[in-house]
Amino acid sequence: MQMYSLHCHTACASRAFGIRGPKVKAASKAALAGFTLIELLITTTIVVILLSLAAPAFQVMVMNNRLTGLADSLVNALNYARGSALKATVPARVCPVGAPGSTACGTDWSAGWMLVSDPDGSPSLLQRSSAPVAGPALSATDVNGHSLASVSFDSHGLASTAAHFKICDARGAAYARSVQTVATGFVQVGSTPGQAAWGGALTCP
Repeated sequence: MQMYSLHCHTACASRAFGIRGPKVKAASKAALAGFTLIELLITTTIVVILLSLAAPAFQVMVMNNRLTGLADSLVNALNYARGSALKATVPARVCPVGAPGSTACGTDWSAGWMLVSDPDGSPSLLQRSSAPVAGPALSATDVNGHSLASVSFDSHGLASTAAHFKICDARGAAYARSVQTVATGFVQVGSTPGQAAWGGALTCP
């Protein structure tokens, strides 16, 4: 009678708590097994395929951001020079960056630009910005298409000349950006890639 009670006590407890000895061990082994080698290979293959599809789109996004960033930085520099001329009532100019520490203009807009205040022929450096190496190409021309060495703003905020800045990368004119100034000193960036700020298609070398 005692043996039966002991056996019933153990069996009944097992049934009451839903314990199945061998099955519990099997379930534990399955949980610890994780991914099989084939499942891991399939997952890795899918990830590689997805990355290969996303990489070109990511590269395009990076190149577009570089063009847009350079255009925005140039607009900020031109507006800063104009604001400085108005505030200090002395001319200020934007030109290609020159030698470090020098107020003498350089010749290559793609290398960057600097802002120089020029009261009574005694220039002082206001701001200097170097372009990234192997970045987009930047050029500046006047209304006649001639290369432009600098853009100046007088004490009234008027520009020395209407200027057209063009920013191109290896993809050509379809992705180019445009920044333009007018004689009144107003600065505008083109909103459509490949189009000049004041209309017309862009061309790149």
